Amino acid sequence: MADKDVEVTEATAGPADAAPDVHPTAGDAQTTADEQPAKYGQPAAEEQPATPEEPRSGRRGWRAAAALGAATVVLGGFGVWATLHASSLRASAAAQNTALTDGPATAAVRREVSAAVNTIFSYSYANTAVTRQAAQRVLTGPAVRQYNTLFALVTKNAPAQKLVVTTRVTNSGAEMLSGDRARVLVFANQQDTRAGTGQTSYAGAMFAVTALRQGGRWKIENIDTFSG
Repeated sequence: MADKDVEVTEATAGPADAAPDVHPTAGDAQTTADEQPAKYGQPAAEEQPATPEEPRSGRRGWRAAAALGAATVVLGGFGVWATLHASSLRASAAAQNTALTDGPATAAVRREVSAAVNTIFSYSYANTAVTRQAAQRVLTGPAVRQYNTLFALVTKNAPAQKLVVTTRVTNSGAEMLSGDRARVLVFANQQDTRAGTGQTSYAGAMFAVTALRQGGRWKIENIDTFSG
């Protein structure tokens, strides 16, 4: 009789570790939804897309671009003006320099300057005074002082060395010709002979001459020997 009572009690009691049937409250459900946002189809607060606002940096960028565009227009206009102005100056200078456009006048200044150079740089130890006097007729301004200083050494040394110098212009070119003023580049050969010994030497020379037309004749005003 005792054994039957035990079996009935075990059959009705059920498993001792069965989980109780618990229904979540409203608070529990809210907590669960917050902890598992993906399950309830609602994104988390930190994943919510931000509401777009009008970018201020974009407005500043447009203003900067507009300012740069205006500056480009101004600089471009200045560049065009500068180019035209420079071209005008070059055209004006070219109009004043007739060395390449007035053939007869250019030939005349080259011819007279070459003859003057041959005169002032050719001399004989036997009579240097002749050369000095001839030079005064083709020199003017600062060139007179230049030449007299140089020729003083010739007058002193040429007789002792019995030196005869012959200068011949081999080529010349008018670099500038404007009215009564010209600048001529001169290439010349010089032959130096010592009388009594027959020793002869040759040398080349290059220099620039500034010339003025006075009384219808071109005279040398300055000599630049490019001595540095």
